Amino acid sequence: METGREAQFEDEHVHKVYEAIAPHFSSTRYKPWPVIAKFLEDRLVGSLGADVGCGNGKYLGVNKSVYTLGSDRSFNLIDICGQRGFEALIADGLRLPYRSDVFDFVLSIAVIHHFSSAERREHAVKELLRIVRPGGEVLIFAWAFEQET
Repeated sequence: METGREAQFEDEHVHKVYEAIAPHFSSTRYKPWPVIAKFLEDRLVGSLGADVGCGNGKYLGVNKSVYTLGSDRSFNLIDICGQRGFEALIADGLRLPYRSDVFDFVLSIAVIHHFSSAERREHAVKELLRIVRPGGEVLIFAWAFEQET
């Protein structure tokens, strides 16, 4: 699944970039998308969720009646989550540090397209499916590579 070349490419063109731009990036990510906010508001009270690739934690506080744990590959974005009072940890979306079948819901918003190959994107989706409990829900948004303007 992981080749050194693909991991190196992502480190150079994704991870280092987000570390460098984290404060500015965070300042532009403050309003939840309505469809994702609705998904979160519709969760049952007491539900346990994971936001994989949570960035600055924009979605972590949308529904205060559920517990959502954030994770992101960017140390600086996770630091911003902590400053905002959210629970979040540094984690690689290809090797999530969670038990299988534990979360009631999982989010991955604007993350999957950052993986540099179809195989790595598929593995990232499989990780999301691994951590959600049977009957749980996964919400994924990703940008299309072949999108016409």
